[in-house]
Amino acid sequence: MTADGPHSHDYHVMAQQPHAERIRWLPPQRLEDRAREVRTTCRCRAIVYTLVSGGGQMHIRREDHDGQLETYRMPTRAAEELWDRLLLGKAV
Repeated sequence: MTADGPHSHDYHVMAQQPHAERIRWLPPQRLEDRAREVRTTCRCRAIVYTLVSGGGQMHIRREDHDGQLETYRMPTRAAEELWDRLLLGKAV
């Protein structure tokens, strides 16, 4: 779950765990006037995830060769907890 190296900002997602929670991925909503990327996974993988903040809420963006999807907007704490589960392979 931690970034590679002391100065890296990119995370690697661990292998999917048995019985991992299924995340509901939606088409991009673009609801915020200004969105800020808070954390991102390493672009060395086929799927890149980004934790995004905007409009007082957060969501997770999923990007691969087919395009982008994202979660629904949620309170910061819920998004950070989902982010942690995603990095640990407990959510997909």
